Amino acid sequence: MASAPEAGMEPRESTPAQWRAAAMGILFGGFAVGLMASGKRMSRAVPLITAGVALGCAVPVALASRRPPISPEEAADALVDAPDPPTFSIVVAARDEAAVLRQLVADVSRQHYRRRDGRPLFELIVVDDRSTDGTADAVIAAAADGGIEAVTRVVPRRGEGLPDGKGAALTAAQPDECGGDVILVLDADARLEPWFLRRAAGYFAAGANAVTARRRILESDHGWLEGAQADEQTLDGELNRGRWALGGCSEFRGNGIMVRRELLARVGGWRASALTEDIDLSSRIAAVAGERVAWALDVEVWEEPVRSGERLWSQRLRWAEGALRRAFEHGPAVVASPRLSAGARLDFVTYVGQLAVPPIVLGAAASAVVTGRRRALASIVGGYLGTSALLGWDALRWESHTDGGALSTSERLRRTFRVSLFGGLWLVAVPRALAALAFRRGPIRYVKMEHRGASEPESDPSATRRSEA
Repeated sequence: MASAPEAGMEPRESTPAQWRAAAMGILFGGFAVGLMASGKRMSRAVPLITAGVALGCAVPVALASRRPPISPEEAADALVDAPDPPTFSIVVAARDEAAVLRQLVADVSRQHYRRRDGRPLFELIVVDDRSTDGTADAVIAAAADGGIEAVTRVVPRRGEGLPDGKGAALTAAQPDECGGDVILVLDADARLEPWFLRRAAGYFAAGANAVTARRRILESDHGWLEGAQADEQTLDGELNRGRWALGGCSEFRGNGIMVRRELLARVGGWRASALTEDIDLSSRIAAVAGERVAWALDVEVWEEPVRSGERLWSQRLRWAEGALRRAFEHGPAVVASPRLSAGARLDFVTYVGQLAVPPIVLGAAASAVVTGRRRALASIVGGYLGTSALLGWDALRWESHTDGGALSTSERLRRTFRVSLFGGLWLVAVPRALAALAFRRGPIRYVKMEHRGASEPESDPSATRRSEA
């Protein structure tokens, strides 16, 4: 087996020709469908079709999200009855993150998840990915301050010409380098509450092999952009929790990935070529092992918001292209997997199929400009944003004020409108990502998000359970 820094180090090279062809087919095919949808005959049927699709997708998901296969209460009870609670390897890939890692290491040191004698049921592994700001020293010092230096390791990743990105950095901490039963991946800016690991362990004690935490945004009340990102994560949680409950191919999200070490090893560990390591791994465990990702509503990981429009655009382009690359690379294996039910495979096709909507909107917009017929465009965009609004309104039942009080109807409506409008960003990002896939030459340039440190996690530990009732 290759050494840890080399394992899984296939480079992220130029795009395969067949992916380019597929991207061009979706981009121009969707555009053509949009043009045809604006025709006189089709434009009458489009409103009914889009309304039916929107309701048919949103309503089952919203209802199913109320009956997850493992509830927070069931997870907590399972851990109490577990004879051998699972241990964790917490893995953080970091490049020049000294400013925020001190906070994260301190949060890890305060975890309640320990043996009777106080020994941690976890270890912390930080991959120092060519940092120049003293990241390693900051981790070691913070671990000593928190009393967890005995279970903390820094793994240096060094070399010329190494691929950039989180997935590539994680190849320095492959499963055989980890000692825990479960591998937990966190971003360097993550913030944890002391009960995080204990709550997470309950889901594995209840039988899950892959779990993702609920992502929360720090400082969400500081501005429109921060608040929109927070509510977007809540909506995304509703969507994937509903997919999980319906038997679909629910997915990891990058901050708070939790997977049994044996399962990660079975599918080949981390891959440097994965532009979005979370959904890449989601599809591999689905295709190979028939595993779906449990969504833990009460296991919250907090993170900094993206604070500028330019950085947000770079992030969403990467996410959009990563979703397309995942579909091209792993889609056939997921759809053909004998380990997945027909419903799970249909869910995957439907979820991936939404990537065709933005090019259709582009075609309908072009037709509206030329012909003046806007009914089809309004219907398609309305259906797309309306689905987000329906799920957003429902998901916001999870939210509450800092005093535990429920959101008022007016505030919930305002935030529903905001998150729906914010979702329109994908109508622009996906066609741009398709064009990049089709026409870019050379490797992908990975744009690192900048972190500066943020406030403490803001949630009331009992708020999630109250809002679930």
